[in-house]
Amino acid sequence: MMKKTLLSLAVASSLLAAGCSTIMSGKEQQISVNSNVKGATVLINGAEVGKTPFVGKIKKPEGGSGNTMTLRADGYQEKTIAVETNIEPTFFVNILSGGPFGSTTDYASGSMYKLGEGNFNIDLEKAGK
Repeated sequence: MMKKTLLSLAVASSLLAAGCSTIMSGKEQQISVNSNVKGATVLINGAEVGKTPFVGKIKKPEGGSGNTMTLRADGYQEKTIAVETNIEPTFFVNILSGGPFGSTTDYASGSMYKLGEGNFNIDLEKAGK
């Protein structure tokens, strides 16, 4: 009886841990974007997410590289920066506890990645400088 209970607990724990980054941190990430220009348009990978100062949730990046953030405002030069993409720490816990099933879920959903630490300060220069 005791062996069946322990086995059941082990199986349940493995199932609960599967997709750990997906469950723990979700498919969205809270970020903040500040600039010297209030009301500048913020774009992540070409998609508009808001205006500065921006604080909100965005969809996590699809891949580990090639992510960009662009700020644009009338009278200022548009600025695009490459954004460092990090792997969520919970992804590594998932590899150890959930094995390939959970880590595959995290990879497929994009939950294993995050855009840097989530706080960005980007200054724009006046056009014609």
